[in-house]
Amino acid sequence: CQNKFMIPLSIILNILVTLIFGIFWLASFVIFYHLTRFGIGTKPKKLAVLFLLGSVLLFSVSLVLYNTLDLHKLIQ
Repeated sequence: CQNKFMIPLSIILNILVTLIFGIFWLASFVIFYHLTRFGIGTKPKKLAVLFLLGSVLLFSVSLVLYNTLDLHKLIQ
């Protein structure tokens, strides 16, 4: 007897990944903001731009890899 109100595992995983991505972007924003706002001179600002480009690249790669992941094969 299966419960009608059971949430599929793929929805739970999608919500979990969305939360992880949200926390990642919040932490990235805090680091980027503090480097650009409170950094003295040009070196922290250059580092902030490098950090932002790395964050965008890391996020893009992880998003593409997650979209190509077949959750149904992992569940079975």
